[in-house]
Amino acid sequence: MQKEKKMNKLCYHFNALRSKSTSSWPCHHGLLWFSAAAAAAKTPKPHSLVQYLIDSCGLSPESASKACVHLHTTRSPSDPDSILRFLKQAGFGDAHVAKLVSKFPRFLYTNLDRTLKPKLALLQDLGLSGPEIADLVSESPSSLWLSDLRTRLQFWQSLLGTNENLLKACRRDIYLLSTSIAGRVMPNLSLLRERGVSDCQIANIVVGTPRLLTRRPEMFRALLERAEELGFSSASSGGFRRALHCVACNSKEAFDAKFELLKTLGWSEADGMSVIKKHPTLFNFTEENLRQKMGFFVEEVGFEISSLLTNPVMFNLSLKRRLRPRHSVMRVLKGGEVPAVKASDFFMSDKSFLERYVVPNKEKVPGLYEAYVAACAEIMIRPIANMTLFRCFGFIGTTYLPQFQHTVI
Repeated sequence: MQKEKKMNKLCYHFNALRSKSTSSWPCHHGLLWFSAAAAAAKTPKPHSLVQYLIDSCGLSPESASKACVHLHTTRSPSDPDSILRFLKQAGFGDAHVAKLVSKFPRFLYTNLDRTLKPKLALLQDLGLSGPEIADLVSESPSSLWLSDLRTRLQFWQSLLGTNENLLKACRRDIYLLSTSIAGRVMPNLSLLRERGVSDCQIANIVVGTPRLLTRRPEMFRALLERAEELGFSSASSGGFRRALHCVACNSKEAFDAKFELLKTLGWSEADGMSVIKKHPTLFNFTEENLRQKMGFFVEEVGFEISSLLTNPVMFNLSLKRRLRPRHSVMRVLKGGEVPAVKASDFFMSDKSFLERYVVPNKEKVPGLYEAYVAACAEIMIRPIANMTLFRCFGFIGTTYLPQFQHTVI
């Protein structure tokens, strides 16, 4: 229990350290916002619009400054406090309100009786719970102004099956509900169904990568043809959605360039085609990312190409936060020699890795626990007495962070 508390405390300090990098924000004192009551008072007290967004809506200073650009400074919202109170009563949490106003600042100009109340009642009538309504509106606030919102929501509910799937898709594409169903979605659905893709698979595609189905039909047809050229025969291919996402994120030229890069790093053409079918998202990484990870796996760890073909998902793991720190632990335990590392050492959870390799050796190798945690969090600690440990973890310089003197050190 004490170890878990220490880890949680470390993580808290790491996150706090990163959050301190927020840049300063300008005070727009020229943007004044008078409430109706203040305007009628004898001695009105003007409030900065930026400060109102921070205090009442929970926006960060930076987000509040950006939001002000989209608000009319010549007129004030009729009663923003009433809108915020209504949202709170409807089950909107502080995070929902902050996200909503940050994405769509003009929401504060909404007419409470003519727009907001009727639309939220409509969502409730369509079977969405209070928390689901809060999630949907905060993710896609502009959808409340759609005149055919009921028809659109019923279409997506029918296609996706559950409100949970609908919310997941809207989180990944805030314009999903406003996309033309007749002009884009239905033609793209027809293209998929012609290739034998079931509605269940289509729902998975929409939930995972909704922007695929909202593309122009001619563009979507070209993506389907490229995926088929790579050997993905739609319904029969488990990685069909990932293949579509892969070709959508890479032009043909960029895709070919990454394929050639793998060949220069020792992969045969057959190896490249094999890994595309197993893990097409590998080609979404930048060329620099691929070079670095290939160098790490082959030159530092000593993996064979065949091992990478068997476990291409290893490329998804962070080089700085997982791969290198864990390899460093194994080197320290081997006295600085290159250890025999298994792929499972990289795949196991953080808790399992700590319990198997780090915690049992805390007494044997002083500083190992602290160095490993610091490396995972990408921070520097003061010089470690054990120079082998210092070198294995790649700590250079003597930077000392006093914030961690009671935790890391």
